[in-house]
Amino acid sequence: MIPISKRNREILQMRKDGVLRNEVARRFNLSGNRIEQLEKRDTADRSMGDRRIQLLEKIREADDIDKMWPVTDLLDAVDPIGATKKRLMHHFLAIGQEQISVRELMDMCLDAPVEGLNCMMSPLLRVRGVGGRGFRSVVNGLSAMDLGIRSTAVELRLPTQAVRQILVHTLGTRLWLHARGNAS
Repeated sequence: MIPISKRNREILQMRKDGVLRNEVARRFNLSGNRIEQLEKRDTADRSMGDRRIQLLEKIREADDIDKMWPVTDLLDAVDPIGATKKRLMHHFLAIGQEQISVRELMDMCLDAPVEGLNCMMSPLLRVRGVGGRGFRSVVNGLSAMDLGIRSTAVELRLPTQAVRQILVHTLGTRLWLHARGNAS
């Protein structure tokens, strides 16, 4: 059996080569509607990729990690996994925050005191539904952003790898606390 991602790439390539949808569907034992869904998803993914590139360029050009961005735009640029993006959108909507800076999103990844508990935990991990994978997807998205010389060297004063190590340590602390029953 062909792995799905490889199969989907083959399907999309056949369609690009002009093979009729019904012929492709027959070859892979799928419906024509399923082939259409794959094509639509591919188009949407490519469109989102283009949007992400444009947003990253705007963020680089601004060269200011304190500049406020619409939450949707910044999350599209960081590109966390789907469930995390949805949870963060819901979180910011619930607290009435329509804009966020890159610095604020970075700060959400760093440990902060937990009210009522004698421990530290990343505010990002306190957002309901953002687990370890979601946390890592935000950290990786932020780490991969080329924010320009001024932003990374002067404002952050930490190389990207060091930031990633700090944030991964934060995740390890959170998981350790959860295992001990000290965190929700």
